[in-house]
Amino acid sequence: MSVLPYLSRTVLLCRDCVLDRLSDEEICYHFQSVQVLCVADLRNLSSHAGQVALITLICLLSRMGMQVRIAFPDVPLFLPQPPLSGASLHEALTSGNRRLIPGAAVIPAGNSHPDLIFALGNSEVDNVCVPCWHLTGADWDGALSLHGKEEPRPFTCEWPIGSMVSAALAAGEAFKFVIRRMPLRNAAARVFFEMSASCGFKFDAVPVPEGIVDFGDVDIISAGAISQAALYVLMRLPRVQISTRIFDSDVTAVSNLNRNMLTLIDDVGLPKVVVAAQRCNPKLRLDAIGERFPENIFESRALSPRVLVGVDDIPSRWEVQRRVPGWLGVGGTSHFSVLSSSHEPGEPCCGCLHPRDEPDGESVAPIPTVSFVSFWAGLLAAVRLIRESLGVRCAPNCQQLWLTPLRMDLPSAAMWMPVAPRRDCPVKCWAVRATRSS
Repeated sequence: MSVLPYLSRTVLLCRDCVLDRLSDEEICYHFQSVQVLCVADLRNLSSHAGQVALITLICLLSRMGMQVRIAFPDVPLFLPQPPLSGASLHEALTSGNRRLIPGAAVIPAGNSHPDLIFALGNSEVDNVCVPCWHLTGADWDGALSLHGKEEPRPFTCEWPIGSMVSAALAAGEAFKFVIRRMPLRNAAARVFFEMSASCGFKFDAVPVPEGIVDFGDVDIISAGAISQAALYVLMRLPRVQISTRIFDSDVTAVSNLNRNMLTLIDDVGLPKVVVAAQRCNPKLRLDAIGERFPENIFESRALSPRVLVGVDDIPSRWEVQRRVPGWLGVGGTSHFSVLSSSHEPGEPCCGCLHPRDEPDGESVAPIPTVSFVSFWAGLLAAVRLIRESLGVRCAPNCQQLWLTPLRMDLPSAAMWMPVAPRRDCPVKCWAVRATRSS
């Protein structure tokens, strides 16, 4: 079975920076030939956050076609880890072996000779002769550092947001390792793919709830990569209550497997909303609506008070914004960049942020994507929803975030900004009308 159809969007993304003389098959081979060793000890696997960090990293690596070798004990899982199944860590990883991307194996390390090593927390690593990073994470922040550079912290917490940050950071380093092995179109672009000795990302910390987190009713527009990543995050929160409708008419294709975090190879041909519902129910009580927004589905249905949008089509975002009665969260990607925003009633809306549609043809062309970029978008959107549900909303000067996850070691990687009301806003939101009347 050729892996190229499954990695076609990742290959398309690589075309931004590698020489044209490389064939698509050669680019795929560069990803498939990489061996990554993941190391963990019992202490770091004895927390829910540690388990989430390790599984998330392995899933992100596998969706790039890489070969993962594991060196850690088997332990019972604290919570389910969809799309993987099983009561223990090894059982879950075995269930996903070669089922995320064809040929992307997750097997015991044995006598393998890895190209890269990732260690969970302060797990000990023997014979470090290749790049080796330690993942660390707290409730709301995650970090990555080269072996010996810093004293890594063990994973001890339950709240898993920081652990998923660390996994996304690590997956980005693995991607850059592959790119550095290929001839680049522009030598100056190599700076974007340099190894990070240490990097991290912090969300503003809020008290982690000790009881049940009740999100109430939430609508999700699109069951694609960003929405699936957001649901992947929400599924890993302990003590969650949520009632969700998810709207999408699309069917799972092989080209979705490189980034759709809840999808297995066996799901190809199934409606995306069905896949999402199968993976999330009963915990999130997901109601699958196999219709595309903004067709006639909302003529008789009001939107929920909270809405997440992961759809790429900008006019669809405008239409959702016109109809949403309360809070709106939006996640998007563009090649190697991620955009996240949230919009309260009375604030500048997503039409102010995106006042123009894509040029003709761009919105329907295949979108270059890779696992960790789409995952960042879903993670950021999910955290906005979590904060809003906890009553700790983002400050006006953080209404949008522009993130470039290739160089998270640089201070300019994350740019938090307000959204300004625009007179040419296609939604004609309240903030714009208020500006005109003043």
